[in-house]
Amino acid sequence: MQSNHRTPLQPSRKPGSEGNQAQARRMAGNPSGTAGSSMNRASGNQAAVGQVQGKGKGKKGGKKKQPVDRLGQAVVSLIFGIFGMLLFLLSCIKLNMDSQYSYTTSPGTMFTIVLAYIVNTVGFILGIRARRSTKGRGMAIAGITLTALPFVLMTLFIGGAIILTFLLLR
Repeated sequence: MQSNHRTPLQPSRKPGSEGNQAQARRMAGNPSGTAGSSMNRASGNQAAVGQVQGKGKGKKGGKKKQPVDRLGQAVVSLIFGIFGMLLFLLSCIKLNMDSQYSYTTSPGTMFTIVLAYIVNTVGFILGIRARRSTKGRGMAIAGITLTALPFVLMTLFIGGAIILTFLLLR
């Protein structure tokens, strides 16, 4: 007795036959072949028949890439933006107090500056990544807005401190 095992990629009959169209409808996600408009059925048949015959689009096909849902990154960016702004203001206040009462900065002030820089950098990067998200776009933009000013100012401050250190050591 001969078994009739066919894979979904092998057409059962000639292209365009009724059996092949039913198989194409099943591959297109319409198992009964009765629901949907004739336009949807026709486009589903053509796409499925093209895939059955090996003419399907691969990874580099013409399909547009769907935006990824990065709601978590947007929320973290907003939270880091709020905490980063508070830490930045706290580090500015501590730096001002250290400059009035002594010639050096305290280790606590330096720790606050470094922590604020790290929090703002992470918040800025996560906000940029989540900007094109389907959900949380507003939170991502708010996170970018809150972290951009401290990130840029602290990058200039840290870069200037490194340059001045090397200039003084010459």
